[in-house]
Amino acid sequence: MAARTETRRNAILTIAAVLVGVVALNTLLGIAIPFARTDLTQDRLYSTSPGVDRALAELDEPVRVDLYWTQEGSADQPQIRAHGQRVREYLEEVARRSRGNVEFRFIDPEPFSEAEDEARAAGLPALAVDGSGRTLTLGVVVRGPTDRKETIPYLSPENEPLLEYQLMRAIAAVGRPTKPRVALLAGMPLDGGTDPRNPMARRAPPVAIEQLRLQADVVDVQPSDEALPEKLDAVVLVQPRTLSEGMLRAIDAWAVAGKPMVVLADPYAETDSGPDASMMGARRGGTTYDLGTLLAAWGVDIPKDMVVADLAYATRVRAPSRNGGVRELDYPTWLSLTEQAFNAEDPLVGGLQAINMMSAGEIRRTDGATSAVEPLITSSDRSQLVQTLKIGFFGDPEQMLKDFKPDGTAKVLAARITGPISSAYPAEDGTRAAGTANILLIADADLLSDDTWVIDERVAGMDLGKRAIADNGPLVINAVELAAGNPALAEIRARGRFRRPFTVVDEMRRDAQTRFIAREKELQDEIQRTELQIGELQRERSADGMQQIVLTPEQARRIEELQERMLAARKELRQVQHELRRDVERLGTNLLVLNAVLWPLAVAAAALAWYAVRGRGSRREAST
Repeated sequence: MAARTETRRNAILTIAAVLVGVVALNTLLGIAIPFARTDLTQDRLYSTSPGVDRALAELDEPVRVDLYWTQEGSADQPQIRAHGQRVREYLEEVARRSRGNVEFRFIDPEPFSEAEDEARAAGLPALAVDGSGRTLTLGVVVRGPTDRKETIPYLSPENEPLLEYQLMRAIAAVGRPTKPRVALLAGMPLDGGTDPRNPMARRAPPVAIEQLRLQADVVDVQPSDEALPEKLDAVVLVQPRTLSEGMLRAIDAWAVAGKPMVVLADPYAETDSGPDASMMGARRGGTTYDLGTLLAAWGVDIPKDMVVADLAYATRVRAPSRNGGVRELDYPTWLSLTEQAFNAEDPLVGGLQAINMMSAGEIRRTDGATSAVEPLITSSDRSQLVQTLKIGFFGDPEQMLKDFKPDGTAKVLAARITGPISSAYPAEDGTRAAGTANILLIADADLLSDDTWVIDERVAGMDLGKRAIADNGPLVINAVELAAGNPALAEIRARGRFRRPFTVVDEMRRDAQTRFIAREKELQDEIQRTELQIGELQRERSADGMQQIVLTPEQARRIEELQERMLAARKELRQVQHELRRDVERLGTNLLVLNAVLWPLAVAAAALAWYAVRGRGSRREAST
């Protein structure tokens, strides 16, 4: 008995000594190496992107970053409080890594304080937290060595994936003396235009274009111009069409000279509201690009009558059902692309989380091309090409799903064109100028539209701006930065997300929908035909044209058979619709049993086994 008591006492002392040692070691490391840490999260949620150190090292003058965060306003809001703490920790990390190039200050703008007045003067709003009068300020002001200043009015928790890019863009913008000079030639409206819901108001330009104008000195170029402006760092073409002969030649010369160019050429731009976008009563625009012979000179082609449809990346939409009402369906030509679609080796798209596209085209390398086409964004092998006539006004999501037949080949949606190219226009002696291409080609222009990647953020009726749900904007801005501005910013990506989608459930739902939607449509058609046949049998015209019921025994039996068949069809239809949810519900049940029953039992069994082994050893030692 004494030996057992001694063993227990030794075990308790050992555990206490280990705990004291762990605490002491942690404290010692915190003092000796205060910033040492290891990020073991899957998406590196607490690490900086590779381009951060480069961007900080390239700052010509020190930059000051002021974080205004009302601690009292977020006291009882765990999500905002945790988000604010992560912002503060990230900025402290940036200041440490900058080696003196970034000075960080944390300011709590308490009510009726001078700090609150400074925050209001800097353009940071005070958001109402509740009806008690408490307010919240959570924004950043970045100041450079001159009068240049960048302000982020509100750091929304929902927009945290873009936090790093927003902060580093602001730091880089105030830390450099001049902006890159970029020519923007658009064949579709990018100035916002009139709001169709309110003809007396105007819509703001797309967020991506506004961000581009903040990041660069943008020079607008008209398709009818005969030449590009001088002293440019890059050229951006958005849905180019109706270009003059002089402009086509100028673009050709720019490309042959090896100067950077970003091209968004869409075979079916749904968001284009040009004069020919509503032909044939189209519900959405449907313009196509026109670059003459330039694409062929670059060694690529984008078919103008076909778009890419993909079941693996199909966007979930609400569409009218054939039997009335509204139902949710996967729309294969609206692509919600995830990181599996991006070239992980490329510095532009390697760290992106999501890109949304509408009716994107396929980029093909032509036979005999001398240039190299490096895919950046690709569809899955569960894709096929769909004629543009089957979308827009004539589109039928149900019919598209029924007719869908994947061809097993991935399609290139965005690519980098490099290597030798020749001019599309021969000289007077018949020779063609040669050069090396530096072109980023994206077969979709709709990705610039706010409809595809941002939503309005509102709290208590207050407009907080746009919240990003994809990386469309960073894709375009980073492409321009990589081409003409600060290449380090192009390596900064959307940070990982704390909320994860149920990818297995989504895949099961798509497979179930593909299997059952055709049968569902057949049953609905059979029910409609049966109802019509019953109606015809129940009505016969008399000689005077009045409708009356005239049923023979054969007709009565026929009606009874049709009613039984209709009831059977309705029963099978309900069964088919239940099948769409059965696998998902079974998966949920399995996960519940696994997490709530099996794993606890496994842990308990392991603990009991360990206890039994330890007890047996202790008894053996006691007997010895």
